[in-house]
Amino acid sequence: DLNPPPPGPGVWERNPGNPLPPVLGLRLPGITPLALESASQFRPDGPNELTSEEYTEDFNQVKELGRVDSTSRTPAQTEQALFWTDHDIRQWNDGMLRLVTNRGLDLVQAARMLAMAHVSGGDGMIACFDAKYHYWFWRPYRAIPLADTDGNPNTQPDPNWMPLRPTPNFPEYVSAHATHSTALTRALEAFFGTDKIPFYLDSRVTGTTRQYNRFQDAVKDVNEARVLAGFHFRNSDQQGSNVGRTVGR
Repeated sequence: DLNPPPPGPGVWERNPGNPLPPVLGLRLPGITPLALESASQFRPDGPNELTSEEYTEDFNQVKELGRVDSTSRTPAQTEQALFWTDHDIRQWNDGMLRLVTNRGLDLVQAARMLAMAHVSGGDGMIACFDAKYHYWFWRPYRAIPLADTDGNPNTQPDPNWMPLRPTPNFPEYVSAHATHSTALTRALEAFFGTDKIPFYLDSRVTGTTRQYNRFQDAVKDVNEARVLAGFHFRNSDQQGSNVGRTVGR
């Protein structure tokens, strides 16, 4: 599965604007999961067909909202997109350590919460990258300039299109941020017995803090943010959350 398909419409190719090699992502599908039976246990069905109505809607959405010079994306949406370009594992870990303090957890409770969350999030990432390197789906930064090759008359190419920030250097489907955040929050919900736990996360990219009233609010936030940053089609965030939710459960 790690052998790339021939170049062509729908096939991911390395992002020349991001100097970081996709080394970690290439190795993740081969890592033995901690709780899952295999990396492919909950592999999703695959991205939408390039000629489908769903792909067309997602294409036009990220084309409009995710471009670096978008006039449709509001300043608040730009801050939301940039907020989640920080390292989400660090963001979540800092947020969980604050939960330990704010919820008055003792040492054993804190250790159990962190173990549940990181096992869930870690296996979620393994499952996510199994899907990424099974489907090898292209990112918007390739799909939009090359839309005249996708066989879809309703997707118009824009050779000058660029995302808000350099795109992560691995395939698009499914979203890693969506998978990881959903798997982790599913474990937190199980630990606390409810989704309705107030908490907050910060970002070293924006220097801001975002307050959430429930865990699923953060999942919704990150799923929107990855489209606003120009990194993902909406379907990949939704499917990533589905994978994360199943892994976490």
